[in-house]
Amino acid sequence: MNCSKLQQCRKIVIFFLQFIKNNNKFAHDLKKTISSFYSRMNTITKNIFKLALVAGIIFFAASLISKSVDIHQLKVDGYSAETIEKPLFGTDEIVYEAPKEVAANDAVATRVKWSLLLFVIILIMVIANAFDISALTAKLTGKQAINSNNVNKWIMLIFLVVGLSATAWEYAVHGKHALLGNASSEHGAIYDSMFNITLILTTIVFVITQILLFYFSFRYAKKDGQKALYYAHNNRLEVFWTIIPAIVLTLLVLRGHQTWRSIVYADVDGTKSTNIEIFAFQFGWNARYAGDDGILGVADYKFISGKNKLGLAYEPEVDSLVVELKAAILSDQQALDNLPKTLESLKADWQAAKDMQDQEAMSSIKKEIEEINCGDRKDDLNASIKRKTKQLERIASIKKDPAVYATYFTKAEEDDIVTQELHLVKNKLVTFKFRSRDIIHSAWLPHFRAQMNVVPGMPTRFTFMPTKTTKEAKAENGPDFEYYLYCNKICGTSHYNMKMKVVIESQEEVDAWLKTQQPAFKPMPAVIAVPAVYLKDSATMTKDSSKNITKKKLALR
Repeated sequence: MNCSKLQQCRKIVIFFLQFIKNNNKFAHDLKKTISSFYSRMNTITKNIFKLALVAGIIFFAASLISKSVDIHQLKVDGYSAETIEKPLFGTDEIVYEAPKEVAANDAVATRVKWSLLLFVIILIMVIANAFDISALTAKLTGKQAINSNNVNKWIMLIFLVVGLSATAWEYAVHGKHALLGNASSEHGAIYDSMFNITLILTTIVFVITQILLFYFSFRYAKKDGQKALYYAHNNRLEVFWTIIPAIVLTLLVLRGHQTWRSIVYADVDGTKSTNIEIFAFQFGWNARYAGDDGILGVADYKFISGKNKLGLAYEPEVDSLVVELKAAILSDQQALDNLPKTLESLKADWQAAKDMQDQEAMSSIKKEIEEINCGDRKDDLNASIKRKTKQLERIASIKKDPAVYATYFTKAEEDDIVTQELHLVKNKLVTFKFRSRDIIHSAWLPHFRAQMNVVPGMPTRFTFMPTKTTKEAKAENGPDFEYYLYCNKICGTSHYNMKMKVVIESQEEVDAWLKTQQPAFKPMPAVIAVPAVYLKDSATMTKDSSKNITKKKLALR
């Protein structure tokens, strides 16, 4: 609110207070009149009056703010309504429109809507008072001015017409979002059909029951001298409205079960479909294809490391992990033994920070000192040593047993291909084998009507057949459309960005794309020989650069 508006409001308040101060009798009479009027109201009327008063105050405040503040000029962290970028999630499927400035007519329309709302609240309050007056009149005269039963039955009829009209409008406007019918998988078309049939049946039942409910309330409203009929029981009617729903629900459940079986058991032995592993982690996906041998190598969480993120049973990487674990255990043990010295060093650092009046450093160092004094640092180091030792023992047990060793290290993983993008063949079964590195995720392919939870320590799978290529989907939905694999389980701060592009194409196109991908553990190509002069210059440059780096480090120290 600008300064001129504030000054005006301030002057009005001061004038009003001064007026009340100079007119004590007027203030007393006004207070007495308001108190008398308020005391005559019943509880419901008082609550309605309070709500109307609050709504009026909010409307008045909103009007003042909307006149004095232009929200389209507000900026947050360097962004404004005119310059804000497209949202990161969903822009590949939803046509984005930049925010537009609200026209003056829209602002007037908004105020009109608020005014109508306030009018409706006041109207309800007036009607409630009219009923109170009618009841009081009937009590004094002994004659009923308004028949509440007649009022209620007409309200029931109005509710029926308005409710069914609203339902029809909802189906017409938003029905396209529910009745999709654009599935891109074989079972997706069946899924959409099941959903549509269920919705149609429930809609028919809904319309019939609502018409009966409200019409009966209208038709058989209470009348003077008429006694209600008590209808206790009818076996024929009970059988009728029990058997029919039971048959319909049984048919729906059986069809759903049959559809689910066709999905789960589409390729039990894994010989009819292409097997692809989908590996989930915070916050992304990896896809693993079998190499030239057509076999996915063995993977296990015990082998996961910084270089081997999927935990593939590739022996050189596993041996490297063993070395890293032993070095980490030794480091943790040394840190555990040096805790007293670390504590003394931290105390000295805290004193130095105190002398320099560095409050931020003092707070950080004090936190570390408290962790050591209370034993948290010791517990963390012991837990880390125990965890790494257990991992070493598990790896050692696998390598000691020849039979187990042979099942793990098959060398099938050497030519596996790990990608950040999925390419699938149209009209060919594909089986996704899901694993999770950290927490529960949920793999969701909305256009294929496929979803499966991805649970740590519990492999899951899903089989389906794509029936529509990416090019065909683009022709239907626009050139910017893409298929995506999303995470449909809130898994952390960057959950919204956890998606992987999916491309549906022909077998030849998928094969050509796979040839361009680097196998996971394929040896790097040999280094091409280069002229000796170039090597000499390169060596000289390396020496000079290393000298410069050393000088910079010394200068920094």
